[in-house]
Amino acid sequence: MAHVVTERCVDCRYTDCCVVCPVECFYETTSPAMLVIDPDTCIDCALCVPECPIQAIWPEDELPEVYRPWVQKNAELFGGGTKIKIKKDALPSALPLAPIQTREKSKGWAIDEPKGAGGGEHAEAVPAAPVEAVSAVHQFPTPAGLSSSASAVFSATANGKYRWRSAKGLAAQLRLPIGSVQSDLDQLVSAGHLKKQPPKTKGTTVFGAKERVGA
Repeated sequence: MAHVVTERCVDCRYTDCCVVCPVECFYETTSPAMLVIDPDTCIDCALCVPECPIQAIWPEDELPEVYRPWVQKNAELFGGGTKIKIKKDALPSALPLAPIQTREKSKGWAIDEPKGAGGGEHAEAVPAAPVEAVSAVHQFPTPAGLSSSASAVFSATANGKYRWRSAKGLAAQLRLPIGSVQSDLDQLVSAGHLKKQPPKTKGTTVFGAKERVGA
């Protein structure tokens, strides 16, 4: 599966998401004016989800039914777009999240927001999640005896929000040198704490919690 950019992005085209993508799977299109994801390149790391200020990106298996057609539209549109990996100004017609949600409600749509969405500076203010709710996302206890950086890498990788993580994506999230993150990942795999999947696309090796991804 892959993540999917939906109708919310049309005529907005915020680009916060593409900056954090570790495999550069975002494409800019002009008709419609939006970003889309190449589903064959996306590794489901979910780093883009909290970056989108209008919460326009869902993992495919959580996509609201009204946005289900956008799975096929992403697959069709990216080939005619231009790969984008830098932040650019949003379109002049871009809306913040609240008016988009109001428009959806006027159509009778009941939309469950994507898990892990942040909404950025353009979103409505929402109460901070309780500490218990945040920590509950980390489904696997951190093994004893790890260094502080290895503990951080394990917690960010063995996280219920994600299937697989890349070293580049983890380094961006944790603000650690990619060499240090890669070393910690290799050690965690060698110790049996994480599982590694060989390069899937563009030579990208990804990592996941051993219990989650199976043998």
